Amino acid sequence: MKKRVLITGGAGFIGSHLCDTLTKKENHVICMDNLLTGSIDNIKHLLKEKNFSFIKHDVTKKINIKGKIDFVLHFASPASPVDYLKYPIKTLKAGSLGTHNALGVAKAKKAKFLLASTSEVYGDPLEHPQKESYWGNVNPIGARGCFSEDTEILTKNGWKFFSQLKMGQEIATLNKEGYIEYHKPTDFIKEKYIGELIHFSNYKIDLLVTPNHKMYVKKRSQGGFCLLEAFESIRWERAEMLKSAKWNGKKEEWFYLPLVRNAKSKQQEKIKMDLWLEFFGYFITEGSTYLRYRKQEVGGSEYTTKVYAVLISQSKKNKMARDKIRACLEKIGFKFFEEKAQFKILSKQLYAYLSQFGKAKQKYIPEEHLLLCSEQLKILFDAMMLGDGSWDGRKFYSSSIFLIDAMQEMLLKLGMAGSVTVKDASKGTKVVFILTNKRKDFLTPKYPKRTIEKYNGYVYCVNVPNHVIYVRRNGKALWCGNCYDEAKRFAEAITTAYHNAHKIDTRIVRIFNTYGERMRKNDGRAVPNFISQALKNKPITVFGNGKQTRSFCYISDMINGILKLMESGFSNPVNLGNPDEMTILELAKVIKNITTSKSRIIYKELPVNDPKVRQPDIGLAKRILNWKPVVPIEEGLIKTISWFQKTP
Repeated sequence: MKKRVLITGGAGFIGSHLCDTLTKKENHVICMDNLLTGSIDNIKHLLKEKNFSFIKHDVTKKINIKGKIDFVLHFASPASPVDYLKYPIKTLKAGSLGTHNALGVAKAKKAKFLLASTSEVYGDPLEHPQKESYWGNVNPIGARGCFSEDTEILTKNGWKFFSQLKMGQEIATLNKEGYIEYHKPTDFIKEKYIGELIHFSNYKIDLLVTPNHKMYVKKRSQGGFCLLEAFESIRWERAEMLKSAKWNGKKEEWFYLPLVRNAKSKQQEKIKMDLWLEFFGYFITEGSTYLRYRKQEVGGSEYTTKVYAVLISQSKKNKMARDKIRACLEKIGFKFFEEKAQFKILSKQLYAYLSQFGKAKQKYIPEEHLLLCSEQLKILFDAMMLGDGSWDGRKFYSSSIFLIDAMQEMLLKLGMAGSVTVKDASKGTKVVFILTNKRKDFLTPKYPKRTIEKYNGYVYCVNVPNHVIYVRRNGKALWCGNCYDEAKRFAEAITTAYHNAHKIDTRIVRIFNTYGERMRKNDGRAVPNFISQALKNKPITVFGNGKQTRSFCYISDMINGILKLMESGFSNPVNLGNPDEMTILELAKVIKNITTSKSRIIYKELPVNDPKVRQPDIGLAKRILNWKPVVPIEEGLIKTISWFQKTP
């Protein structure tokens, strides 16, 4: 009995060959394609066939098909690296929304469903060859799930650009209870990216991310925050972001001040931590140190003595501030003097410790202070605000970027947040606008409307167990996700979910490198690239040293395997591909010889995260489908090259 088959992506490379074969077998084929990367030329010879019809439609929009459908074969997706970079949003939508819509048709029509997946789900495999049971060594936050290179991430050692991260550094993450935790990344991602990024920008956010990057979002009327891809079509202007968190730091009773040699005044080995933090807050904002040499004459002899001084500036006009600083100095126990606009403390011990914090533009807060509990951080914060003269409690000024960074980190751990801006670029003065917890829209403001920007550069991310990290761009910080699944992996997951939940009869084919007639000349993959270059006697471009391996399956073998899987009752993923492995350099040489090309082989930089090996284990396909490829590589290449020569 002949079947009625819907093939999404039917005007593409593999899809059009499926249309050919199924039409010849007298099935009724409905070819659906939006012609983004497919071509009407691939199917124009079928348009007059009575059992073939073509519908131009984007599968990411609702699919309506009249009449009975026996099979849905979902092949709609850009498939080459060039396409991924040129159409990242459309690629992701085809894999997620498109798969969801195609499964919806299968459910409504009680049809069998076959998903075209890819060997890319195995990543850069540690198992070789790859079996279906192998979970993969996937860089799940790859070239379509990252941040622009000018994005920073909060670590246990402060703010770092992603390019500055070192292995083993702990990253600030957010757990399910809303508390900050530090975790070491399980993956570090750096990818070259040319294409579209999504930009979220207003006075509380400035983020540039790849389309499937996971944003941390609370949708309107939704109970809590969730991870949602940036490309999702929601009302972002009604969705909330998160800028604050809770913090469980360590409470310390004492601060231990290092002792120094040859100190003339009494030294203090330890000071109550709460008292020290108040003093340190005054010093780090308005303090300085100096060492001066003073000459004295005693008994007719001249001596040179060293004067070690710690200063804290505060005008007498600010009586309240001076009273608080004075009270703190009296409690801390070092001898001090009041002068017109400052307090002076003469102590070699105190000078020796505080002088490391440098001059105005180099001041910083030691890491161990920033790991204290929120109650003690609040003491430090209040003292810094008073020392800075920020009477309204809304702004903190400093010429030290290190101090600004620390203030932004402290605000996070105090349940507040802050955005950094430059007030006076000529002087390098930066200011933190403090977003308090008194107003909800400060800590969970609305996302702005998205815009699309072209991008050519590197993108970065890390993967952490909590999947939520604290990032900032241009001084505006928020909690954001790290993307941990890509379109095809999502497509496999939702297909399996429909199989289990709705009892849809599903198949999943993991397609390894396939080549043959109807490949686009500008496809971007090795076979069409090498053939096009060789036929024009242009240099054949090999990336890296060419020793990375691939396995190439001719299109007729692939179609045969897909049809066998289609007719089977097997629902788990099945590898289809040619297990005969060869290096990329060997492929280039074979194509050069077949075309008798005068091209020379040149080498270019290997893309980041390019898999070193790719070879299918087809044992499962042999057992359940009685399938294996039969077309040798040279025979298939001769046919493919002949088609390239005849096609304009």
